[in-house]
Amino acid sequence: MSRHVPIRMCVACRRRRPKGELLRILLTPEGFVLDPSGKRPGRGAYVCPDNPECWKEKKLRRFAGAKAKALAEALAAHLGGMHGQGQDLPAG
Repeated sequence: MSRHVPIRMCVACRRRRPKGELLRILLTPEGFVLDPSGKRPGRGAYVCPDNPECWKEKKLRRFAGAKAKALAEALAAHLGGMHGQGQDLPAG
Protein backbone atom coordinates (compact mmCIF):
# COMPACT_ATOMS: atom_id res chain seq x y z
CA MET A 1 0.00 0.00 0.00
CA SER A 2 1.46 3.37 -0.99
CA ARG A 3 1.59 6.26 1.41
CA HIS A 4 -0.19 9.53 0.61
CA VAL A 5 2.20 12.21 -0.67
CA PRO A 6 0.92 15.78 -0.25
CA ILE A 7 1.18 17.91 -3.39
CA ARG A 8 1.86 21.65 -3.18
CA MET A 9 2.20 24.38 -5.80
CA CYS A 10 5.09 26.78 -6.25
CA VAL A 11 3.81 30.37 -5.95
CA ALA A 12 6.21 31.51 -8.66
CA CYS A 13 5.93 28.98 -11.51
CA ARG A 14 2.63 27.34 -10.44
CA ARG A 15 4.14 23.89 -10.92
CA ARG A 16 2.68 21.16 -8.70
CA ARG A 17 5.23 18.98 -6.93
CA PRO A 18 5.42 16.75 -3.86
CA LYS A 19 5.67 18.85 -0.70
CA GLY A 20 9.12 17.47 0.11
CA GLU A 21 10.59 18.84 -3.12
CA LEU A 22 9.54 22.43 -2.39
CA LEU A 23 10.83 24.98 0.12
CA ARG A 24 8.25 26.55 2.43
CA ILE A 25 8.50 30.26 3.23
CA LEU A 26 6.60 31.87 6.09
CA LEU A 27 5.77 35.56 6.20
CA THR A 28 5.96 36.60 9.85
CA PRO A 29 5.77 40.06 11.46
CA GLU A 30 9.59 39.91 11.83
CA GLY A 31 10.13 39.07 8.16
CA PHE A 32 10.52 35.95 6.07
CA VAL A 33 11.45 32.57 7.55
CA LEU A 34 12.58 29.49 5.62
CA ASP A 35 10.84 26.35 6.84
CA PRO A 36 12.43 23.30 5.18
CA SER A 37 10.62 20.96 7.60
CA GLY A 38 7.24 22.39 6.61
CA LYS A 39 6.02 22.11 10.19
CA ARG A 40 6.30 25.64 11.62
CA PRO A 41 2.99 27.27 12.49
CA GLY A 42 1.56 29.94 10.25
CA ARG A 43 0.57 30.48 6.68
CA GLY A 44 3.27 29.81 4.19
CA ALA A 45 3.97 29.51 0.52
CA TYR A 46 6.17 27.17 -1.45
CA VAL A 47 8.91 27.82 -4.00
CA CYS A 48 11.07 25.51 -6.09
CA PRO A 49 14.50 25.51 -4.40
CA ASP A 50 16.18 24.13 -7.53
CA ASN A 51 14.85 26.70 -10.03
CA PRO A 52 16.40 30.20 -9.83
CA GLU A 53 13.58 31.52 -12.05
CA CYS A 54 11.24 31.00 -9.10
CA TRP A 55 13.31 33.33 -6.89
CA LYS A 56 12.74 36.41 -9.07
CA GLU A 57 10.94 39.43 -7.61
CA LYS A 58 8.22 39.54 -10.25
CA LYS A 59 7.30 35.90 -9.65
CA LEU A 60 7.20 36.32 -5.86
CA ARG A 61 4.79 39.29 -5.85
CA ARG A 62 1.79 36.94 -5.62
CA PHE A 63 2.95 35.92 -2.17
CA ALA A 64 5.05 38.78 -0.80
CA GLY A 65 3.56 41.85 -2.48
CA ALA A 66 5.69 44.92 -1.84
CA LYS A 67 8.23 42.82 0.07
CA ALA A 68 8.93 40.64 -2.98
CA LYS A 69 12.21 42.37 -3.81
CA ALA A 70 13.64 41.70 -0.34
CA LEU A 71 12.45 38.10 -0.48
CA ALA A 72 13.94 37.57 -3.95
CA GLU A 73 17.31 38.92 -2.81
CA ALA A 74 17.26 36.78 0.33
CA LEU A 75 16.32 33.62 -1.57
CA ALA A 76 19.06 34.20 -4.12
CA ALA A 77 21.59 34.71 -1.33
CA HIS A 78 20.49 31.67 0.70
CA LEU A 79 19.67 29.23 -2.09
CA GLY A 80 22.38 30.24 -4.49
CA GLY A 81 24.53 27.46 -3.09
CA MET A 82 21.77 25.65 -1.14
CA HIS A 83 23.27 26.94 2.13
CA GLY A 84 21.45 28.44 5.07
CA GLN A 85 18.18 26.51 4.93
CA GLY A 86 16.17 26.89 8.10
CA GLN A 87 17.54 30.32 8.95
CA ASP A 88 15.57 33.50 9.28
CA LEU A 89 15.71 35.80 6.30
CA PRO A 90 16.13 39.56 6.71
CA ALA A 91 12.87 41.43 7.13
CA GLY A 92 11.54 42.99 3.95
